Amino acid sequence: MYLPALPAMGQQLQATQGQMQHTLGAFFAGFCVGMLLYGPLSDWLGRRKLLLSGMLLFVIASVLCTQVTQVEQLVALRALQAFGSGAAVVMARAIARDVYAPDELPRVLSLMTLVTMIAPLLAPLLGGALLTLFNWQAIFMLLALVGCINGVLVLWVLPETLQARAEHSGNILKAFHNYCLLVRDREAMGIIATLAFSFAGMFAFISGSPFVYISYFQVPAQYYGLLFGCNVIGMIAVLLLNVRMLKVYSLPRLLMIQSSAQVLFGLLLLLFNQQSLTVLVILIVLFMSLVNAIGTNSLSLLLQQRGQQAGSASALAISLQFGMGALASLAVSWLQDDTPFAMTLVMAVCAALGLLGQRMSVARLRPQVNSIGSKKQ
Repeated sequence: MYLPALPAMGQQLQATQGQMQHTLGAFFAGFCVGMLLYGPLSDWLGRRKLLLSGMLLFVIASVLCTQVTQVEQLVALRALQAFGSGAAVVMARAIARDVYAPDELPRVLSLMTLVTMIAPLLAPLLGGALLTLFNWQAIFMLLALVGCINGVLVLWVLPETLQARAEHSGNILKAFHNYCLLVRDREAMGIIATLAFSFAGMFAFISGSPFVYISYFQVPAQYYGLLFGCNVIGMIAVLLLNVRMLKVYSLPRLLMIQSSAQVLFGLLLLLFNQQSLTVLVILIVLFMSLVNAIGTNSLSLLLQQRGQQAGSASALAISLQFGMGALASLAVSWLQDDTPFAMTLVMAVCAALGLLGQRMSVARLRPQVNSIGSKKQ
């Protein structure tokens, strides 16, 4: 939501483009750490109280963001804001597992995925609209208000969903032990690398695009959300196509096709990064459209192969997604030269590393992995 305001915020805080992009990197890093800690803790202490504590942190940090006078303060508060919001991502999935029957869970998780695709489309549009009516602080006040409303709904509507079980006392140690097992598993880490680096390429775009579109190509801030939204439309289209392709190709084969295509678009972006805005937008949409399909297929493959460690595997994969996103954002800020070069370079490198991870995992995949469609048949 605050992406369209980044240039204006940088001017008021007397910060460089690179310094403002650090606020994105700090958010992704805080998000990653928050998810890793909230996941095991929620299995031990329960969902509701930790969800409320995360929301409280989010609201406090959002309000304090409106009072900053230096970019360093904003970086620290964005990390705190992200740490609290990490509770929502982990708890939403954990609560869904607690409440819904196994045959209902895929439908519920699909709805959650749809929300996560629509939100990036609406948020920059809303942020741009607020920026035309108010100053950038209004964006963070709205975020605080949303956090308060969610907190009230949790208090009034949502009971504790985790049923007390004796084995919960050992869940934290078991979860962290599973993290160690997964990190040492080359096959699992290859799959996670495919997912994480493709995701990191997306966040290289998120970090660099406000300055590329608004500052370099002189796109009005209120139209930034429209260009951003083109990527979400592409993601939805490719995700729908992906469902059909799973009936024809195995997961490893489909992932190889998608990862290779993303590398191709990344290289084209790097070659034509300073061409017309139209060329750049088209190539970015093609690159970004593959991110969700690669992520969904990678996570499905990971859970097929590591079903007994599904909770830890999911937490590690999602956390590394945002961890790589943080590093990609930092890389864009470090390489920033006031042209699209830094953003497109990091996007291309991330796609190449994702393909490398896919090749590493395919070399070690078990032969029984089949496509979802063939299993149903």
